[in-house]
Amino acid sequence: MSIPHAPRWRVALEALPLTLALILALYWLLAVDRSATDGKLAPLRPVTAASAAELEAVFAAAGYTWPPAGPVPRLALQQLPPDLAELPVERRKALFFSALTPLVLAENERLRQTRTWLQDTLRRPSWSAEEERQLAALAERFAVKGRLDDPATQRRLLERIDEIPLGLALVQAAKESGWGTSRFAQEARNLFGVWTWDANNGLIPAARQPGQRHLVRVFPNLQAAVRNYLHTLNTGAVYAPLRQLRAQMRAAGEPLQPLLLAAGLERYSERRAAYVREVRQMLVSNGLDRLDSLPLAP
Repeated sequence: MSIPHAPRWRVALEALPLTLALILALYWLLAVDRSATDGKLAPLRPVTAASAAELEAVFAAAGYTWPPAGPVPRLALQQLPPDLAELPVERRKALFFSALTPLVLAENERLRQTRTWLQDTLRRPSWSAEEERQLAALAERFAVKGRLDDPATQRRLLERIDEIPLGLALVQAAKESGWGTSRFAQEARNLFGVWTWDANNGLIPAARQPGQRHLVRVFPNLQAAVRNYLHTLNTGAVYAPLRQLRAQMRAAGEPLQPLLLAAGLERYSERRAAYVREVRQMLVSNGLDRLDSLPLAP
């Protein structure tokens, strides 16, 4: 399964060497939404590990187990260990979930802060020039057109700037990356099957048919892959049903329910309804439908 996703800005990268393209992509990803927040989010500490055992030792030293018994440490694994496939199944699952959870929580925290800023700003009777600039930047970033003083435009923007349940992200990452063991997860840090048509920013799939030109997108680190995934679900036209379900939950004052939101992922895979059933089965069998109250450590 793959997600076609080719933002306008990537066209400018096509003539650049892969290394420079990755540097620019990482800068862009890290700059997302910064203009609309106060910049006070605590950063994640980058972590590297040459093996699964080394990564387990890092987590153990931080008092971090799966499932977490308390706040999740702010650790950002840069690349998955190459020997994940050699671990017993349950140990591999625990390490995979442990590695990705801080990344998803941190990106949701960023979205939550931006959403709070947006809600507070939209309630004001007037905006400063800087606030108008920030609102316009957010609307462009999340592909929302229309006058920002129009309530309909504001609703569309709020529908797109919101969180994705942790469990949903973990299940999709596991499915799309073979629990972190696929070639693209290992070599491209691509956790969600994202495609690109930029020859300088992708790997050729081994099963690509003659005449096809798509590539699997390369990400500079795992957090960049997670951020791209959240942005895809928040802006892609085919995921409008997911966003509508989420908005209904918000309007009813309900927590986001991954089992129900999974219905909005039917277009994520060519397998459609069968894919949604598998996502729901994985949510329940791994206890991932009950994780969204997990806090990040300060």
